[in-house]
Amino acid sequence: MSFSPQHRQLMVEAQAHLREAEQLLQAILAEQSGWEVFEVACDALNVAAVKLRFIQIEASARDEMAGEVEAETEAKAEDDTLSPD
Repeated sequence: MSFSPQHRQLMVEAQAHLREAEQLLQAILAEQSGWEVFEVACDALNVAAVKLRFIQIEASARDEMAGEVEAETEAKAEDDTLSPD
């Protein structure tokens, strides 16, 4: 499966949000931050998840459409009836 440039950009953005969340969680675990930072980390994780889910939904829809086209093409190829004269 190949990803479009837009999907790759969304992946880069999602990765940045994941890294932000990881850094924030490390600060919390090191007891350098509190509840407010936890909320920000959760928000970063949610944004990353939404971006990745968007890619997943679009890819699934594209695969479904490709499957329908393939099935239609196969059905036409198997149709051995003669065309009306």
